[in-house]
Amino acid sequence: MNNVCFVIMPYGNKNDIDGKEIDFEKIYESIIKVAVASVDGLECVRCDDIDKPGWIHERMLRHIFEDRVAIVDTSTLNANVFYELGVRHALKKSVTVLISRKGTTRPFNIAGLNSIEYSETDTGAVAAQKAIRDHITNGLKSPDQPDSLVYFAVPNLRVERAPKRLTMVEIHKFPLVKDPARSIAFITGDREDITVGDIWVSSENTNMQMDHFYGKSTSATIRYLGAKKDHRGVMIEDTIGEDLRRKMDGALVVDPATVIATDPGALKQNNVKWIFHVASVMGEPREGYRPVSRIDHCVKNALRKAGEDEFKNAGVASMLFPILGTGPAGGTVQEHAQICVNAAIEYLESVAGPIGDVYFYVWSDVDLETCLAIARNHPELKGQ
Repeated sequence: MNNVCFVIMPYGNKNDIDGKEIDFEKIYESIIKVAVASVDGLECVRCDDIDKPGWIHERMLRHIFEDRVAIVDTSTLNANVFYELGVRHALKKSVTVLISRKGTTRPFNIAGLNSIEYSETDTGAVAAQKAIRDHITNGLKSPDQPDSLVYFAVPNLRVERAPKRLTMVEIHKFPLVKDPARSIAFITGDREDITVGDIWVSSENTNMQMDHFYGKSTSATIRYLGAKKDHRGVMIEDTIGEDLRRKMDGALVVDPATVIATDPGALKQNNVKWIFHVASVMGEPREGYRPVSRIDHCVKNALRKAGEDEFKNAGVASMLFPILGTGPAGGTVQEHAQICVNAAIEYLESVAGPIGDVYFYVWSDVDLETCLAIARNHPELKGQ
């Protein structure tokens, strides 16, 4: 999980654009590092802090692209600083914080952007620390709001790093503020190794047709892992898929957000008691699939169904969801994770049902960063 603030600035003592000397080491230590340290979990890094072997420019460019936050001091019109700022603005929509010494003349190209002024007096340093902290905090709460000139001019531009699959099982849990005994959590790793979630939710289309065994979706994975296999590991019974077909009883379509429960098949060895199939995707001839209009209903209907006597009396206490409406359905993780988390929190806070822990499965490092940012900035959740 990248939680780094990369600092782009000159080193040592340099003159600003107006010829006044600035002690940049003092600015870094007494203003920038103090401000960054006041933001929970954020680590401050400058190029001279990087001691790993290799080409420094490669490491610098990776930080510019990958780090959640960048602080750029433009006081000297340093060519390297402005090159790095240009790269940052081209690659990242937000959060890039511009700072400069109070009274410094600002060049035309960035004159219209917000910039925080600092001075080396005690009062000026404290004011700059607070302004930097507030700018970072507000930016992290609204990552889709650009502070880059490039993204203002080209609002549909998307530059994303390739996601890395997370194969180790890790749980990131966030208790509810109003009821700390209940929680929202994100879990990574191979599903085959996951043993939490009394109920696993499978995202299906409104025809309740599970994805084929060798697909990459949650539905395909659950179908494959739940199938009965012989001593060679060869599938001999489509346990979950066949049970779902029986439960459909000949019907060809269900309403959006419908939930149907089936046997977990071989997933019992993962401590799964039921599979809840949720109609979160709908198809259109020649147009493919798209998320249903109310993904929040899908989440709440699944949680509501767990409160029925059949499941409640069996002692279910946790449920594992995918981020509904993403993957083949085409919805973005940023939008749909926010919808799913909000819906789960609203239900947990308002209904005294059996489910206390709601897990969301996250498969990549990029998606995990998105989900953790949503949770950390949610007023109804206690941060990590």
